Amino acid sequence: MRNKKIFAGALAAVTALTIAQGAIAVAAEGRFSQYLQKLEEEAEYTKEEALALALEDAELDEKDVKRSRVELDYDDGALTYDVEFYTDNEEYDYEIDAKSGKILSVDREIEKDFNNTDPGMEAEVTEDEALKTALEDANLDEKDVEKSRVNLERDDGFLTYSVEFYIGNEEYDYEIDAVTGKILDVDYEIEDDFLDSDTTDTGISEKEAEEIALEKVPGAASDDLRMKLERDDGRLIYEGDIRYDGMEYEFEINAENGKIISWESESEWDD
Repeated sequence: MRNKKIFAGALAAVTALTIAQGAIAVAAEGRFSQYLQKLEEEAEYTKEEALALALEDAELDEKDVKRSRVELDYDDGALTYDVEFYTDNEEYDYEIDAKSGKILSVDREIEKDFNNTDPGMEAEVTEDEALKTALEDANLDEKDVEKSRVNLERDDGFLTYSVEFYIGNEEYDYEIDAVTGKILDVDYEIEDDFLDSDTTDTGISEKEAEEIALEKVPGAASDDLRMKLERDDGRLIYEGDIRYDGMEYEFEINAENGKIISWESESEWDD
């Protein structure tokens, strides 16, 4: 009899806990729905309009898309749409400002054919041709570009060119097959936190920071270096990297005193 009472009490406790958990889940779901509704009210563009903007930029029709996903949320204090969609062999990822409709970043990746890898392959496309391919895809002319860099790399068994170039606070990164000239990956980003060393009060100039970094890599020149001024945890730093002689060096330099805060290096040929 006593065991039955204990069992009945335990069952009642479990039932009460289950009901309480269910109530908490319902309440949480309700709060999340209210949160989403609040975001949608703040947004000037709908999910459908954000998807349409991305498709238009990609020069695709909705019927070409196999599946898509659009999510609204805050990112670094900005209300943005994360738009993803897929075609037969391409994946697109867009970040779009939900209030202005401005495209903040684009990432396009093309599925690689791993049956066509050859460890002994050599580049058939030149650096100039790779840069030209990237600029044509971005609808830009070489005279519009402030700085560019092209590096030959081996990635997952593929011989590829990493092509980078800049226009103001816009950064373009391309991965191009060095044998076929096919674009494998595209990354476009607008850097809203971009700072100009000419108008920002720093202890050392961008030129001086370049010299400090290049001193660490004998033989490297300004064309091998990419660098930008950023604010990190309240302090100004020059952040960048150098690619030279098969090696990649990443660094951070204190913009007030020129001290190297961090320095890392690795081979560009590491798979």
